[in-house]
Amino acid sequence: INRVSNMDYKDLSQNLNAFLRHIESIKDTLPMSLLLIEPHQKKANDEFLKFVNENVIDIEEKDGDKTVTMLYEHAKVYDRLVKNSEISSLASKIIPESLFVSLISQFDAYLNRLLKILFELRPEYINNSERNLTFSELVEFGSIEKAREYVIEKEIESVLRRNHSEHFEYLENKLGIPLRKNLAIWPEFIEITERRNLFVHSDGIVSNQYIKVCERNQVDLKGIKLNDRLKISGAYFNKTYRCLFELSVKLTHTIWRKLLKDQIGMADRELNNICYELINSQQYDLADVILEFATSQKVFFNDAAKNVFVINKALSKFLQSKNEDALEVINQYDWSASSDDFKLAHLVINQKYEECYSLMRKIGKDGEVDKTNYRTWPLFHKMRTKRKFKKTFKEIFEEDYKVIEIPKRPLQELIDKQIKDNPEIKERLKEGELSSKEKLEKKSVSKEPE
Repeated sequence: INRVSNMDYKDLSQNLNAFLRHIESIKDTLPMSLLLIEPHQKKANDEFLKFVNENVIDIEEKDGDKTVTMLYEHAKVYDRLVKNSEISSLASKIIPESLFVSLISQFDAYLNRLLKILFELRPEYINNSERNLTFSELVEFGSIEKAREYVIEKEIESVLRRNHSEHFEYLENKLGIPLRKNLAIWPEFIEITERRNLFVHSDGIVSNQYIKVCERNQVDLKGIKLNDRLKISGAYFNKTYRCLFELSVKLTHTIWRKLLKDQIGMADRELNNICYELINSQQYDLADVILEFATSQKVFFNDAAKNVFVINKALSKFLQSKNEDALEVINQYDWSASSDDFKLAHLVINQKYEECYSLMRKIGKDGEVDKTNYRTWPLFHKMRTKRKFKKTFKEIFEEDYKVIEIPKRPLQELIDKQIKDNPEIKERLKEGELSSKEKLEKKSVSKEPE
């Protein structure tokens, strides 16, 4: 069934951006949830420990079991406080694991939509399907178009029932390009998806299947053994987010450049938007990875599009105070014939501030860099604190420099408030661990009066 597709880059872009928004929301949900339950956990644990200190007569441990001795009249209160503490502590285990599974579920939904777009862009891919329909089924559908939609739906269902490695094998066969070649995060992706299967099916207990699949894909399983129970730490959760972000961006834009070669300009623009937002939100580790991918493309819409990626690649390093890396990126190109905005970026990253001020005056108020750029472009993040920058800005625009306050994300507002009230939370957030470590594990209780 051959027909002209009415789909274009917007479908790929919307699918990718929807996925990125969803996983970013999930990423923010974890620390927000842990921060919100933290006071309740502390209260439950404090009440429990206070009761133990005041009412428990003796605690005896033997062969890994603990026997707690107290007055009979206190036993029911003790049991309730133990339960409250355990339920509260379980939230710190259940929430990360549930949100981790949700991240991979969102990736599977993204892949489902991507396959639909792929079949719309290249109808011939589904024409080769071996699925057969009887005459009576065709009559029931009423049209070739509805029959085609049914075949696509069944094809996608069949693909998604396979494991994640087979998903990529399928795409590679359809597209005729190697998607996993030089993909450094591939073993990480496989381990993540296999760990997800463990949490869905066996409460995170390591199975032979997990070990077999991981070893086949060169996953480093150091410290992981059969029947171990795996956990989802804050660091591991963030690693998962970064892996899925990177993989989805690379996969979408590889397919885009393969199938929509007449829309490279939009591909460059959309990819740059992702990179710029990563820099703006200070997700520099991801920005570095995606910008490395962007600058390594063989085809760009024009030199200006390529220059934007190079500038942002250097800028990400510059904002991390990795000045030598930033200079290595930007100084390998000659910017003398480029537009003023690129020249200015080159000077800023080289920290030639006097030359920057001269160029700012030359650009003037109606040039390629306007006053909003000076206020919001991360390029000027370090310069904005300098008195001469503000003086030059006033000379050009005849008004005082005023910072545009960018609204904080709800997560950051919550974190700032919690840190203000409890400074030690800052370090625990870095580790991704907020649950209280203080608890007394009850195995058996003597309920007979002393």
